[in-house]
Amino acid sequence: MSEPSLRRLRYFIALAEHGKFQTAADAMNISQPALSAELRRLEDFVGKPLFLRTPSTRLTPAGQALLPHAKAAVGAANRFNGVATEVGSGDPTTIAIGTVATFLHRGLPEAVKDFTTERPRISVTTREATSASQSDMLLGHEIDISCGHMPVQHPGVICTPAARENFWLCVPSELKGISLAEAADRPFVIFRRSASPIYHDTVVGICRNHGFEPRIQHETTSWATALEMVAHGLGITLAPTPLARAYRRDERLSFSRIESGRNAPQAWVTIRREDQTGPVGDLSMAIVVASEASAETGAATS
Repeated sequence: MSEPSLRRLRYFIALAEHGKFQTAADAMNISQPALSAELRRLEDFVGKPLFLRTPSTRLTPAGQALLPHAKAAVGAANRFNGVATEVGSGDPTTIAIGTVATFLHRGLPEAVKDFTTERPRISVTTREATSASQSDMLLGHEIDISCGHMPVQHPGVICTPAARENFWLCVPSELKGISLAEAADRPFVIFRRSASPIYHDTVVGICRNHGFEPRIQHETTSWATALEMVAHGLGITLAPTPLARAYRRDERLSFSRIESGRNAPQAWVTIRREDQTGPVGDLSMAIVVASEASAETGAATS
């Protein structure tokens, strides 16, 4: 039996992502019967069903196990095609970075600027993404460098720890000087856990270590929104050092450092193992160094 083609793997990924045969077929510009036939051939090759068809289309355990590998195979092929085109045309190569927002305040822009100044033929792109989503993006070759707070658990990658993040109590300026204990009864603005488990659990953990459960009243998916809510008096929050530093001159806000202890989250810079000796490896280490250097530089004052 012949090995599955990249086209068949793309059909598999499309159905896994869309969850409906007709929608996946439309996305791949083929008929629904043709898509079904291709997926049956793939299941014949595997020897097990990859999808449950009723009552709704969803992955079987075998499908769940194979999906990341299918994405990696298709991503690698796409990357090969892109590099081949660049080599053939003489155009600059590209390095794609996936990053959480806080890395933009901890030296990443400066590292990218210095790198592209030294290597002007290499184009560097960035995509803001959650730590959780960057794992599939890296393994699927959608990005080359992952900057986040969750180490990627895969033998094909190298995870390098960057700086840990201390946290600051952020309150409206009229509450300047209030302690975390004194603010315990006030409403909290907090990251939605589905958007960032690390930040959500860090804030809750710090509060519990200080003897109280935060009264969560507002949830958000971005730090800019969280700090804007605080500035408008809707609550208080705990923000990491890069954000406290970035907003320290906002007269509507007041920051005071909190002892984060073991709750301080670890930042990670991750690349595929195959890229460690090339430009991707060089840029990733530059980001780590920049992150460490900026961790406490110019920290906010209360």
